[in-house]
Amino acid sequence: MTTMISEVYSAFKTAGVPEQEAQQAAEAMSAENLATRKAFAEDKRELSNGIAGAEQRLSGEIAAVRQEVVAVEQRLSDKITNVDQKLSDKITNVDQKLSGDIAEVRQEVATVEQKLSDKIAAVRQEVVAVEQRLSDKIAAVRQELTVKIATVEQKLSDKIAAVRQELTVEIGTVKQELSDKITDSQKQLSAEISEVRRIMSVIRWMLGFMLFTMALPILREIIVAWP
Repeated sequence: MTTMISEVYSAFKTAGVPEQEAQQAAEAMSAENLATRKAFAEDKRELSNGIAGAEQRLSGEIAAVRQEVVAVEQRLSDKITNVDQKLSDKITNVDQKLSGDIAEVRQEVATVEQKLSDKIAAVRQEVVAVEQRLSDKIAAVRQELTVKIATVEQKLSDKIAAVRQELTVEIGTVKQELSDKITDSQKQLSAEISEVRRIMSVIRWMLGFMLFTMALPILREIIVAWP
């Protein structure tokens, strides 16, 4: 007879219960207590397995969200790289075209100056008039060159501003999409954690109720047997 059975047996004997009945009651309570402990251990193991499975699923979902975030960042980086390359190509093309226009204008100016120089050498007596005409023509050519350069610079500035605006909009859109996905994943994860906590609370309540239900018949027998 175990220590617990002995203690229960002694208590019944002290209360005036016959020896055989006291022994049977002590053994019944010991067997009931053992079964209760075994059932509690089984429920505890099942609960631990359920919690471990939930944690594993949550870990997998978190890993999937992280992979998706990395993929979105990579796509964003690739898109920014492509836009930078296109912008660089456009700037290079505009610079080349601008250099060609300036070279043509300079060539034209050089040709005009050469003609004027030859004409001045041939007609020295008209030096004053020719110099005046030459000065006016040079001023006109320079003015035209200034206007062309300003126009090309304005077009280049407009194109750069448009490309930057487009790039800003695309980056903002991608950032918003990434933020929305992260927010949705966090909400889903919080909902699943709340559900797991609710299930654990219900299981704890059920275990307490089961223990109380199993102990109730024993308490009734003790009360009935009590003199």
